[in-house]
Amino acid sequence: MNQKPRILIVDDIQVNLILLEALLRKLEVEMIKATSGFEAIEKTKGLELALAILDVRMPGMDGYELARRLNESRIEDKVPVIFLTANYMDESEISIGYESGAVDYLIKPFNTEFLVSKVNVFLDLFRQKQLIKENAALLKKSSDELIRLNKALQQSEEKYRSYINHAPDGVIIADNTGKFLEVNVAAGNITGYSPDELLNMSLYDIFSEDVSKEKPFALCNAEHKTPQNQELLFKRKNGPPHWMSLGSVGLAEGLHLCFIKDITRRKKAEQKLQNSLEQFQLLTKHVEEVRENERVVIARELHDDLGQALTAVKIDLGILKQKVSEQDVISRIDKISELVRDTIFTVQRLTSQLRPQIIDDLGLEAAIEWYTNEFAERNQLSVYRQIQPGIILSPSTSLIVFRIMQESLTNISRYARASRVDITLVESKGKILFSISDDGIGISESEIKSGKSFGIMGMRERTASLNGTFCISKGKDKGTVIKISFPLNNNKSNETNTLR
Repeated sequence: MNQKPRILIVDDIQVNLILLEALLRKLEVEMIKATSGFEAIEKTKGLELALAILDVRMPGMDGYELARRLNESRIEDKVPVIFLTANYMDESEISIGYESGAVDYLIKPFNTEFLVSKVNVFLDLFRQKQLIKENAALLKKSSDELIRLNKALQQSEEKYRSYINHAPDGVIIADNTGKFLEVNVAAGNITGYSPDELLNMSLYDIFSEDVSKEKPFALCNAEHKTPQNQELLFKRKNGPPHWMSLGSVGLAEGLHLCFIKDITRRKKAEQKLQNSLEQFQLLTKHVEEVRENERVVIARELHDDLGQALTAVKIDLGILKQKVSEQDVISRIDKISELVRDTIFTVQRLTSQLRPQIIDDLGLEAAIEWYTNEFAERNQLSVYRQIQPGIILSPSTSLIVFRIMQESLTNISRYARASRVDITLVESKGKILFSISDDGIGISESEIKSGKSFGIMGMRERTASLNGTFCISKGKDKGTVIKISFPLNNNKSNETNTLR
């Protein structure tokens, strides 16, 4: 209440006004002074008054008339009036005064302390009245705000109900025990139960026996912001088991908002895709085995037939050379012998590339050393090897790793423009780690993701046949890095599939 209470004092004698003003000056009030009833009416229009102190006997408009006119338009804010009079009045006149709004009379000359005391009483009453009005206004404002919030909450709840009931996925509110507290129509459609039936059930009632109270659901707590997601088999009413995704978000302590969705069709499609992938991998493995077997046959035929034939030609040329004496003929025989020798070397090289016998005879480490030495000499670059000694792999596994290395080095020689190649073969935590890196121009992301990079696809499939992982990426500074890893125990499973 920042506004000071207003007191109206009216007396037709100026001296009396000055005296009243002096007596009330110490009070925290705003005084409105007038010497007539007409002046008082004019000065107080639209103003709220805490008290009016009026002289009864005034010319033109006496105190009674002024009191009536002050309060005739104030329905709820009647102004209490203290009348001042110099004469004693009879009961009829006093009654007229009270009817006009008087609350007290003071006879002149009056006791000043008594006047101030009475004024303070009315000021306290006015302040209490103002406080009540302010509290009532605040209460009204709070009530209006509460009504508005309740209406907004009701509208929000109606929207929430509408969204939930029309949601395509099942929406469930459950407690810590998995009991359903609230469900939507979609939850009933998915499970085959009616919403009323579900409200008498829990999560444990609709999921298959592999989920029990001893193996509870991973429902998300209120403190966890990341929703929990699971895929589980559930028992659809009057039907075979279906697959369902179950997601949950913590609402409050002990409450969980769950979302369910029938993913049976997706699971079947994934299973078909997985079966197709497994069949494809088996087919790829079979094709690779057939290819390797064909290489073995071709290598054997080159070595046994063509190699032996060339060796026989070389021997015959040596015998023929001994039987002629003409120098021109001897020179031509030497050139043919040299050509035959080079052809024999080419056959030996092709035979080794088709099926490096060194893998079967001496193992993968020796085969890598032999092949990389030839590769370094042929391409005029440096090859550094870091091979952990003592690693024993089956011939078939060794051949797969060797073929991956061959493909990698072929790509390096064609595209990388490298001057250095690093090869690493180590065992760590039951896995074989094999990597090849170069310092060339590197490989782009589009080339890595391209479906036309058949060399990369072949290396990836070969790695998959070992139940391993394949990764190709750009080097830290430059070049390309190829990394494969596969379980060491996979080596035993491949021993029966050794390619001959």
